[in-house]
Amino acid sequence: MNKGFTLIECLLTLLLLSILLLLPTLFSNSNHLQKDERVTIEKLRNDLVYAQHLAMTEGKRVTVLFEGNELILFYNRAEQFRFHYEHEIQLKSITMSMNDIVFLANGHPHKAGSWDVFTDHIHARFSIQIGKGRIVYREQ
Repeated sequence: MNKGFTLIECLLTLLLLSILLLLPTLFSNSNHLQKDERVTIEKLRNDLVYAQHLAMTEGKRVTVLFEGNELILFYNRAEQFRFHYEHEIQLKSITMSMNDIVFLANGHPHKAGSWDVFTDHIHARFSIQIGKGRIVYREQ
């Protein structure tokens, strides 16, 4: 009697081990994409806060425009800054369009409202609030 494994048994064992080793890499890629998309959404929020701070420091009205996959800041009737986002962002108006965002010279928003932001895996709702002029978002 031969004691040992046949070639088929060895190949099946190797196949099962290979599958078990590949499973974590498949799941980590999707988690990595979601993390990158969350970073993109957080960057969008930070860029809006920057626009608000720019209005306060310059003492001028700052207008925000979202075009393509870029956020553009205007003051003195000229483009001042352009921020590009790595992941595709789609916007949907709820109570205001993102292109209606204007920060007054004191940093207060011209009006309040909300809009939805979509990436491939994440849906978030952004809001600008009058009073403190806060810019908040939460995932839906």
